[in-house]
Amino acid sequence: MATLRRILIGLGLAAVAAPPVAMAVFVANPDLDPNLTQFAAHFWIVSGTALAAAVACVLVIASARTLRETRLLFLALAFVSISGIFAVHGLMTPGFFADEFYSSVGASAWISIAAGAIFVALSAVDLPDPLDRAVRRGGGVIFAWTTLVVGAYIIMSFSHENWLDFIPSDDRRIQYVLGIASISLFAFGAWRYAQAYLFARLPSQAAIVVALVLLMEVPVMMLWGTLWHLSWWMYHAAYAGAFAVLFASWAIEVRRAGSLNAIADALSMRDALAQLNRGREKHLLELLDAIEVKDAATLGHVSRVAAYALRIGRGLGLGATELRALVLAAQMHDVGKIGVPDAILLKPGPLTAAEFAEIKRHTTRGAGIAGRVRALQELAPVIRAHHERLNGRGYPDGLAGDEIPLLARIIGVADSYDAMTSTRPYRAALSHDDAVAELHRVSGVELDERCVEAFLASFGQERLQAAA
Repeated sequence: MATLRRILIGLGLAAVAAPPVAMAVFVANPDLDPNLTQFAAHFWIVSGTALAAAVACVLVIASARTLRETRLLFLALAFVSISGIFAVHGLMTPGFFADEFYSSVGASAWISIAAGAIFVALSAVDLPDPLDRAVRRGGGVIFAWTTLVVGAYIIMSFSHENWLDFIPSDDRRIQYVLGIASISLFAFGAWRYAQAYLFARLPSQAAIVVALVLLMEVPVMMLWGTLWHLSWWMYHAAYAGAFAVLFASWAIEVRRAGSLNAIADALSMRDALAQLNRGREKHLLELLDAIEVKDAATLGHVSRVAAYALRIGRGLGLGATELRALVLAAQMHDVGKIGVPDAILLKPGPLTAAEFAEIKRHTTRGAGIAGRVRALQELAPVIRAHHERLNGRGYPDGLAGDEIPLLARIIGVADSYDAMTSTRPYRAALSHDDAVAELHRVSGVELDERCVEAFLASFGQERLQAAA
């Protein structure tokens, strides 16, 4: 896996670096930039790229659980606008559906990249809460209306070939405005998605960064490439390459995870690294949602574990600062499962040795994620150790006794009880009494005796308070 990741990173960097290097060579040496006037090639390459954008839109929608997620909605709209508008640029190439170059050909190239850039930026920006709620409520309607507008654009371009004559798409000032604006918006989107990648390190997140950088390079080549020369064709190649990178990474992600939902999970994850580092609690809640949604079979698990851990912490007499750290660590204890394939998390039967090894990696992956977030850095050892056991037979480090951080021992008890009393794909839930009996059995052997006693005592206190 590490070797494959290095290969993919190398290919991504090469794909990103090649176009600007080649453009610089052609600008400095125009004689090296051959004339390649090929109407048929233009028709098929552009039409193929537009089709790829349409497929990307379909995949985003198919992988999404809902279009109420603003990031997925705006990404889908970016692909819809690119697909429909750029299709006009290709389909109206003379010799197929048109007999000459109409204004819609040149204008569509600029409008498609600008529209795509606007929607990509919207997918990466944090909308004000009232607007965000409104977009979430009307996601389906917004998508439908945008698709209708794009469809109307296509129809008008075919039925009234000169309807875009009012747009001076050949005016260099207009081109510079659209080009620089598009470059800036794509750069902003790439930066925000890069933050998400640095947080969770999922292949789909890296791929969207590479794709957006390639799209950012498209206006550069549109501005400085020579019409019908190789330098001009390169923008078409960058356009197509962006979708090729996306499809390749999505294929790897889906094959690894065993579910199409892996695409949406990676794309919809907010850039929690930067936002948590700014102390924004809203993004902590979004991260908790991402953990919960990742494993629907354990929905509510992290919240219950946090509540149980709080009971134990209070029973042990922890102070307010320690209790806050404990609850946060309990909420984040399974954050490493974000990178575990759905096919393993949701498997209805016993895991193979290799699958269990992948599951166990969620502790080290979770600690790595926590270590990259300032608000969680001190809790990284706790997250890493929540599956350690007193007898040294836990994982990942085989710690024993007091080598295990106290907060991790507390979470271990809370996590064990909730796991036993929750229905899983491979077994039914235990009753409260059976789970308590099991806690007694492993107390002092696998789980900290004081933590178990404090947890069980909390149930007695709860009954007394209810009776009162």
